[in-house]
Amino acid sequence: MTEVRGPAKVISFINMKGGVGKTTLTKEIGYFLASRRNKRILFIDLDPQSNLTQSFFRKYNYSQEDLLEVEEEHSGFINSGDTRVSVKKNYTNASIHKLFTPGKVSDLSKDDCILNLNDNISIIPGTLKSVFSERNSSIENHLYNYVNNHKLKEEYDYIFIDCPPTYSNYTIAALITSDFYITPTRPDSYSVLGIDMLDQVVKQIKDHHQVYFTGRELKALGVVFTDLQQPNTGIQKLKTKIIQSSKIKDLGIRFFDRSFVYNSHLPKQAEYFITDSMSNTIEELTIIVDEFERRVKE
Repeated sequence: MTEVRGPAKVISFINMKGGVGKTTLTKEIGYFLASRRNKRILFIDLDPQSNLTQSFFRKYNYSQEDLLEVEEEHSGFINSGDTRVSVKKNYTNASIHKLFTPGKVSDLSKDDCILNLNDNISIIPGTLKSVFSERNSSIENHLYNYVNNHKLKEEYDYIFIDCPPTYSNYTIAALITSDFYITPTRPDSYSVLGIDMLDQVVKQIKDHHQVYFTGRELKALGVVFTDLQQPNTGIQKLKTKIIQSSKIKDLGIRFFDRSFVYNSHLPKQAEYFITDSMSNTIEELTIIVDEFERRVKE
């Protein structure tokens, strides 16, 4: 009998601008909660680039037909000290593509879409095929229906959705399913524009899809500065300028107190997770997770 854990909080990690560390923040917060705090997490990879999926597949030695070429140089091996050890790949047919293929969502089983990686971590893997479903508006409610049909909120503590950096059917699917959204952003001159664009997108989705928000809200957890090198005066001044800009104040945007500090291993090793490392950035991550959970409970 399945243990009742929920109701899970569904959270979209989203920014209309790419290259802001969105996927990294999604996986690091979720993996920390699963590994250090015994939370059950379902990750949903809605980004057609499938970077979240590649990261978990490398770590847990899974593969999928669409990702074989991407994983070719690592296929069949794991690094162990100074040597490479041959291992047997696990394969899965679970895929987000099935969920967004036009048809009856009610015909899909859990195993059609969800891969359980361990007791606390599951994923609906992304696939490069997903890009071909991009313009089909009939799929916008598929994720919402799938989560409800299978009572997934009763099985998990959190459901994390890694969103694409575009306003698409996937964006709509993610946000109408979500209770909260969090916005990773880099501290650069385009940050205010990206935050403003996202605010407009959220308002438009809530206005056009009111039925999904009857009796509940889609709340903003806030903005997290990401990909920061060790703090310096210039970065601090830029962050302050962004936070204090008139546009941001008019929108009433909140910012996380702690930023997500850059870790040189993250862009080099897809299977690298801060929680499993000896990196001192684990302390920064712990503080961010504490603030994240506190804001969800507010």
